[in-house]
Amino acid sequence: MMKGVTIGLHHRFGEGARLNPISWPGRIAGEMKGSFKLKLIVLLSCMVTLAFALAGWLVYRLNVQLMEDEISKQFSIANEQALARLELTFQEVSRVSQSIILNPSIELFVTESLDPGGDLYTQYKNRKYVEEQLITLQVDTPSIRSIFLFNENGDLAIRSQNGASGEPGPEEMAMLMGKLESHRGNLVWGRTSLPSAVDPGGGRTVLIAARRMLNDKLIPYGTMVVVMEERLVSKILRDLTENGNGKVLLLEPLEGLLYANMNQEETEQLMRLIEAGDPEYVKMSGVTYLFVRHRLEPAGFTLYGGVSLEEIQRKNKDIIHIFVIAGIGVVLLSALLITISTRTLLKPLADLLRGLRKLRSGDFSARISVRSGDELGFIGESFNSMAEQVSTLINKVYLAQISQRESELKAIQAQLNPHYLHNLFNELYWKLYNDDQAEAALLINAISEMLKYSLKSVKTDTTLGEELQQIRNYIKIQTELFTGEIETIIQAEESLLGLRMMRCLLLPVVENVFVHAFRNMDEDRVLRVKAALRDGALHIEVADNGCGMDDSTLYALREAKDALPENNKTGIGFNSVLRRIELVYGAPYEVEISSVKGKGTTVHIRLPIQTMPQEY
Repeated sequence: MMKGVTIGLHHRFGEGARLNPISWPGRIAGEMKGSFKLKLIVLLSCMVTLAFALAGWLVYRLNVQLMEDEISKQFSIANEQALARLELTFQEVSRVSQSIILNPSIELFVTESLDPGGDLYTQYKNRKYVEEQLITLQVDTPSIRSIFLFNENGDLAIRSQNGASGEPGPEEMAMLMGKLESHRGNLVWGRTSLPSAVDPGGGRTVLIAARRMLNDKLIPYGTMVVVMEERLVSKILRDLTENGNGKVLLLEPLEGLLYANMNQEETEQLMRLIEAGDPEYVKMSGVTYLFVRHRLEPAGFTLYGGVSLEEIQRKNKDIIHIFVIAGIGVVLLSALLITISTRTLLKPLADLLRGLRKLRSGDFSARISVRSGDELGFIGESFNSMAEQVSTLINKVYLAQISQRESELKAIQAQLNPHYLHNLFNELYWKLYNDDQAEAALLINAISEMLKYSLKSVKTDTTLGEELQQIRNYIKIQTELFTGEIETIIQAEESLLGLRMMRCLLLPVVENVFVHAFRNMDEDRVLRVKAALRDGALHIEVADNGCGMDDSTLYALREAKDALPENNKTGIGFNSVLRRIELVYGAPYEVEISSVKGKGTTVHIRLPIQTMPQEY
């Protein structure tokens, strides 16, 4: 039937595929659902793809890391070299300022400017001399555009200009003087925009260096302000910003901005990141930059240099494209090789599949040929052995079914006689009852009820009340026909009589009392049967005051049941009860027996509390 369904599916897929290309995914899914070979090819191809993707990703990440580390290393060296060249420039500016401050003529001129009432000719001659000296220094250092000397009153004493830069305004002077408060004789730096007559915007960004002028006795006599072109720094940092791919930011010793080749928004962004901590990767205008930091000691200048990772990212994208193309080629080639190799490897499985289909259709004579000595060959041999065993077992089961039917017929036939006997006892009971022989009728009724009770299947359970009633019938028969009077005490609450239990658990125990415990007693015989709930279980106690047992017999009943002599039948009933409870209920339900020689025996039975009918 499965074969027919498969053919039908192939037929539908064949027809539908030619008419509707959308059905191809469904066809592939159907093929994968029923084809181990296709599943294996897809699984192995996925494994190859996953392994290749993982290896490619690791190589890609390693390549990115190596490239970034190498670029960071090279850029860090270039950044450090640029800072070293800046140090020379700053030292040159410091040397120029030092030569001005320690010049006695300049000191005298600035000091005398506090008193403008002197000889005008002498003042003019001194001014010309000072201007010539300042111009000489500016010629030696072309990047210096202007030098302004202020006296102690803050008035401009003299200025020397080499360009069109204007004089620092009140804001610039306030900034410089604020920085000079904590520095005595050292240069402080700043960046500002001064008016310019030649620049199109009317202003030019310049660098300013200021210094308190101290004489040889370290007495201040004025303030010097040096205005420099921005190219003093930019021409040195040009190598770091080649092709416009680099970003640089130079901070003066007080962490103020001295130079940046970025726009205002990018500069503010980087300054915020520097305040939070040294940044490593910063994204600006959609481009990620790798930044390195170097500090010039002891001058205190800090240089941040950033190199663009755009070129690395572009190369990495090219690498990803190469990996994708190579991965597709590897997967296709792997699928082809796997398909070719699986034809040979899976041939034993194809033979096994054909054998299983024959076995499923009922042909147990199906055998397959073993083509190899590997695991698939072992599976083939196991299949042949299994088919042989199944065929043998089927024959045995068939014969066993025939034998079982014969046994059932014999059992039914054997049950007919006891049923006829029960009907005969019933008729005899009514005859004796009608003839006013009530005692004999009750005795016959007890025998009839016990016979009827024993005819029921052992698989059918009973109630505690029915079991106790059969004990009463058995005691009545024993006392009337054989043993005489016995004091019998049966204790059980009304609520317990409906609890379910296995059939004929108590009768073998009570029978042992009459057969063994009371065999040599004629009077004062007491039998007590008590049922109660205790510790979540039904406890039934059967006790007598009979002859009891010695230790060896008691041990044999408890631990070594097989050690009883063959002619000793004491343990048969007890063992049957013990074994049935062990098989059906298991721990913690059990049977315990205690006995004292000459004083009697007590049997404790622990059963589960069951209210619903059971079948065993």
